[in-house]
Amino acid sequence: GEWKVKPEELEFLRSKKCKIPCLLRHFKEEVVASNDGKGDARIAVAAAKELGIPQNKGIALFADIPSNWQVNHNWMIGFSNVLLENGYLPGFIGNTDSEQNFCFDRQCSHYVQATKDKNHNHTLYWGKQPRYKFDPEVWAPYAPSELLPKDMHLWQYGDIKFHKITVHKNYTQSESILQYFLE
Repeated sequence: GEWKVKPEELEFLRSKKCKIPCLLRHFKEEVVASNDGKGDARIAVAAAKELGIPQNKGIALFADIPSNWQVNHNWMIGFSNVLLENGYLPGFIGNTDSEQNFCFDRQCSHYVQATKDKNHNHTLYWGKQPRYKFDPEVWAPYAPSELLPKDMHLWQYGDIKFHKITVHKNYTQSESILQYFLE
């Protein structure tokens, strides 16, 4: 697996007591749009282990699905099942504006329905819409149709640009979500 952070950078952040979300971006759209997410999950698990991200500690590995990509709920199910089997929680980051990407809304909703009997595989949801230039005053991320805004755990609502670097601004309902990040 490929991580943008190097092990020494990770150790530096951990030494400063930072909470670090584990984001995965090694995917290919043709695979994410297919029925089998197990291979991608195995790559993610191997990369997490290589970086020393502990298993069975409630840490989420978030699959960051690009905003315009197609995704398949069966890929999501296979991906989440393998993560759970290996001691990690699944998380999905997606474009939650159904006018921009109806596929994510529909497929994530199928995923929610299919995993209902398993407590939704303990999945964490991180929406990318709506976007604002200013900090939002109320919790109002868009959610796939089977979820409500209160079911969304994180919300990427804007960007900060400094020189040639863009950093996403994220918001959470509760600091308790940080327990799913790496310490």
